[in-house]
Amino acid sequence: MADEQRPLRADAERNRQAILCAATTILSEQGTATTLEHIANVAGVGVGTIYRRFPTIDDLVAVVLEEKMTRYADRTEAAAERASVEPWEAFRDYVLFFLSEQAADLGFSDVILFGANGAGTALFRSEIQRAFDASVTLVDRAKAAGAIRADFHHSDLLLLHHANAGLLRGTQSTAPTAWKRLGDYMLQAFRMSDPEPLTSVPDAWQ
Repeated sequence: MADEQRPLRADAERNRQAILCAATTILSEQGTATTLEHIANVAGVGVGTIYRRFPTIDDLVAVVLEEKMTRYADRTEAAAERASVEPWEAFRDYVLFFLSEQAADLGFSDVILFGANGAGTALFRSEIQRAFDASVTLVDRAKAAGAIRADFHHSDLLLLHHANAGLLRGTQSTAPTAWKRLGDYMLQAFRMSDPEPLTSVPDAWQ
């Protein structure tokens, strides 16, 4: 235990920072479908060095994105609170916020879609859950106020996450702002006052 609390040697700390710097860039640009070997190569460290610090790619993702997940959970809770007085504005701004965060960081987008896979610190996992719980409250308040269509289901946010993730990967180099148009379209659909019936929510998402 004492060894774990001992400060890293200067060279070890340089290696750690190189790994985190490389991982931040790679995850943001390429998402989590990468390998520790690739990150080690970009960071200029040996494969053994990265595996000693981060046994799996999920462990590294958690360290890189922990602070961002905390900010995301804070922002989601703020939106849920705002929905008590400004339900539509809170919902609209939250949707545009998470779409923009997906566009800026594909690694973050992957974590929002697929979770932490049980990896990372307890704090990282709890922040993901905190953001999810706050988004449920936000949707409930927006629906109760009549700000969004009555048949809106919380899992429709997941649909939008997936749609945006696919759009981003297909248009990242050719139309990097296409997500904004998707957001505008979907927000108008979510706000329709007299919509036609929707296909049922998948059973797994109920």
